[in-house]
Amino acid sequence: MPENENKKPKLAKIKIDREHYEVPEGIMTGAQLRAVPTPDVPADRDLWEERPGDRDRKLGPDDEVDIKNGLKFFTAPGTINPGAL
Repeated sequence: MPENENKKPKLAKIKIDREHYEVPEGIMTGAQLRAVPTPDVPADRDLWEERPGDRDRKLGPDDEVDIKNGLKFFTAPGTINPGAL
């Protein structure tokens, strides 16, 4: 049996809206990241990747992120209606 078959995937510690989560290292899509919190990130909120020193990136469902320790994500309303009650 190959050596790697019994190895568990290495976990990375990430944050979504200041909450800590552990997810497998590797590539995750925006849709997969939205499903990490319980409940999932609601459809009316956008998911963003914090990118220090660069512009934050809005993640669509098919956008890929190379997951590493320490990544941070946040959500924001998808639509802002100024003056709405």
